[in-house]
Amino acid sequence: MSSTKIIVLQLKEIIYTLLFAIIGFILLMVLIFYFIPGKKESAQLYESGVYTAPVSLDYAQFNVSVVVEDNQITSVELTDFDDNMALIYPLVEPTMAHLNREIVKKQSLDVDSPEDASQTANILLDGIKKALSNPQN
Repeated sequence: MSSTKIIVLQLKEIIYTLLFAIIGFILLMVLIFYFIPGKKESAQLYESGVYTAPVSLDYAQFNVSVVVEDNQITSVELTDFDDNMALIYPLVEPTMAHLNREIVKKQSLDVDSPEDASQTANILLDGIKKALSNPQN
C-alpha cells in the first residue's frame, strides 16, 4: 500500500522564506559589486613639464617641483630648500625622498606617509597636489 504524505505549509512560513531569500540575494549582489574591481579611474594625464608650487612651514618658504615626462610622474623634489632650513626642519628631506619613491612607483598621490612624519608628509602632499593642479607651469 502506498502511504500518503501530507505537507502543511503555512503562508507565514512561505513569506518569511521568500523575504529572507530576497534580502540574502540583495546582500550578495551588494558584496559582489563592492569587492569586484571595476574599471579603475584612469591615471590622470599631465602634460610633460615641471610643475611647481610654494610650500610654507612656520618660517620657511620653499617650492615643491613635480617633473612629468610622457604622462608619467618621474620625480618629486624640493627646490629652494637650503641647508639652514634642513637644520630647522630635519624631517622634510627624508619625507620628500619617501614620497618621491612612492609617488613615482605608484603614479598616484594616494601614498602612505611615514609614521614619524605624517604631518610633514601631509603638508608636502598638499604642495604636490597644488603643483599638479596648476596648469601654468
